[in-house]
Amino acid sequence: MSRNVRLLSVLSLLPLFIAAPACLGSDDGSSAFDAAQYGSEVGGLNEFIRQGRISGFVTAVQHDSDEPVWATGGQADMAAGRPMQQDTIFRVASLSKTLTATALLQLIAAGRCGIDDPVAMHLPAFRQPKLADGSPAREPTIREILTHTAGLANSSGLEGDRTLEQEVDAIARRPLQFPPGSRWQYSSGLTVAGRLIEVLSGKSFEDYLSSSITEPLGMRDTAFSLSPPQALRLAVTYQPGDAPGSLRPVSIPDPTVHRMPNPSGGLYSTTGDLLKFYRAVLDAFHGRPTPLNLSQETVREMLTPHTGQLETGFTPGNAWGLGWCLIQRPQGVTRLLSPETFGHGGAWGTQAWVDPHRNLILLLMIQRSGFGNSDGSEVRDAFNEAVLRSFRGTSHDTAKITAWHGHQRAVELTRGNTRVVLGPETGGRVLEYTIDGRNALYLDERESAWQPGMPPQSSAGRFDFGPELVVPRHTVIWSGPWTAEITGAYSARLVSQRDPESGVQLIRDFSLVEEAVANAGNTTGEGRRWAGAVLVCRQVLMNTGSSVVEYCHWGRSFHPQPGICVIPLGDRPSRFPSKYVMYEADGGINPKAADPQIRERDGVLEILGPPRRPKLGFDTYAGWLAFVMPDNRLFVKRFPADPDRVYNEAAGLTISVWYPQGKMVELEPIGPRERLVPGAVAEFTETWSVAEFSFPAAGEFPDLARIRQLVVPAAAEPGAGASAVSVGGR
Repeated sequence: MSRNVRLLSVLSLLPLFIAAPACLGSDDGSSAFDAAQYGSEVGGLNEFIRQGRISGFVTAVQHDSDEPVWATGGQADMAAGRPMQQDTIFRVASLSKTLTATALLQLIAAGRCGIDDPVAMHLPAFRQPKLADGSPAREPTIREILTHTAGLANSSGLEGDRTLEQEVDAIARRPLQFPPGSRWQYSSGLTVAGRLIEVLSGKSFEDYLSSSITEPLGMRDTAFSLSPPQALRLAVTYQPGDAPGSLRPVSIPDPTVHRMPNPSGGLYSTTGDLLKFYRAVLDAFHGRPTPLNLSQETVREMLTPHTGQLETGFTPGNAWGLGWCLIQRPQGVTRLLSPETFGHGGAWGTQAWVDPHRNLILLLMIQRSGFGNSDGSEVRDAFNEAVLRSFRGTSHDTAKITAWHGHQRAVELTRGNTRVVLGPETGGRVLEYTIDGRNALYLDERESAWQPGMPPQSSAGRFDFGPELVVPRHTVIWSGPWTAEITGAYSARLVSQRDPESGVQLIRDFSLVEEAVANAGNTTGEGRRWAGAVLVCRQVLMNTGSSVVEYCHWGRSFHPQPGICVIPLGDRPSRFPSKYVMYEADGGINPKAADPQIRERDGVLEILGPPRRPKLGFDTYAGWLAFVMPDNRLFVKRFPADPDRVYNEAAGLTISVWYPQGKMVELEPIGPRERLVPGAVAEFTETWSVAEFSFPAAGEFPDLARIRQLVVPAAAEPGAGASAVSVGGR
């Protein structure tokens, strides 16, 4: 056995250390961040230590002004047996770029230069640039060097001791890789920014960074070289060893020897120091005073996309701000983060990200080399999931985590006379959609006796994915525990576990929006269409596996019988002779079925009660369905339907209606086929509404004109948009 393998076998026994104030780990659902949950989740990082992929880690998570929650594991120095600690120093690599960019923005805000100044205006070496073929090119601007769109190479080619001025002059002498502004390519642009800081400030880059950022913030362990005592706290950088599952040290220059301060990647720092910096940037983003001396306007400009439609970054769905990576369309390792999350990764595994909508800072500090794309690593993915599955959000009187029957972590949303109860402990369900004390859903009476460990009932509101005949069984998602997060005064998010069978993970976002006010087309004289708030339900399907998958959305809600289902036929002719299909006892799908409980009238199909066979399917693209309830109310579902897309449910169905045994009926919109490559996401949004509506007396018909009047103006309401591939997050 090699020495490295023996060390790893010892590391597998090292404990995980969690440090958090007790109040953050309370079980009453009031805490924004569940430290106890995080301790359980982040322990999974120890598996990467046991696998020999990292030697150890330090993480810090901070919500708003709360005290940070820390976790450490493994070794900073395997040979010496020195553990990772909160004050361990790391080579933070390209995280240095965010400090450099912020420093330059201070000077831009002070009027020392303009963001669209040609770099050559301040650094003459950049005059008259040429491309590799010798043709002349436009001079790159300061905006372009900060966004990696200037066409610069990623190094100067110089070796050995040199000044920052010499380094940047050498960069200027190299041909541009492409015309400025035409594409994104990671570059030495922030090194040029460091030299600009020297020219504009009259100080050395190192001195300016110290006097304007690290000293005001109290970042005492952040520097381009270390004192001998600091060097004793430096984590060793490791790379894969010769034997599988082993690590060996990377040889690095003496950290105590002063060299050129590299603005693109030369800083040493601790997790705590970086937390101070990213905390200050987040505060400035929200307009709070900070020692950075930057206005909210300047920070927002720094953290706004400046790369248009260019493909940027090392993971999909990103844009680039002024020196910062910006997550625009969360997917893959970023799937649980909010759009507009900003931050940066480093070549040796360090990751620093700020989710401004959650007021959440996520720091992951490791030291490794030779493992490929750090930004897209499984270690970052596991860390993100540990943090975001532990985040509960900020509770409100109208949105809170509470006990409901046997559910200890149910979510209650209320708006006016409307109450929604979500059940994350039983597969991410909607248990109640209650208006004026009356539930529009059929909730099995056994639900009131539910206790942890019991299977969930097939009632109330459920969502799922298909197609039915090919989707793998996914018990982890269907009935397993989900996590819950309050996302606003009237909204919440439920997140499933990752399911290894189907290769997916689900997000479900729910929000109560104000009831619609009737438009000019309403001739009834009523001021409101809906009896209460509208429930917007968005399901996001994320491919977390390693192969391409093809699934479709299912929206399943159960309602009390007796009642009348109303299925609009729409403008597109049905492919089925009966305009519906019936699932027969032998498993066949019958498109020519006839049933006395189903009638066609004025462009709709009305299902008066349970038909001969319990399951029906439809291929309408009208984008809504309704259910006339016996308590004189109308339940309406609206959803996107696109005849130009492929629907891969059996027989190309867009809606299914099912009458299981008992006192309920299931209404199920079906989404189009979503072909998802690994990391991709797709979403589907339904809106649920309830209106007062007279149940027809015997021998009478439902008022279809009234139903259409209720439904048609709804197209402009929140959540009525089409499904979108590769869109996720909050």
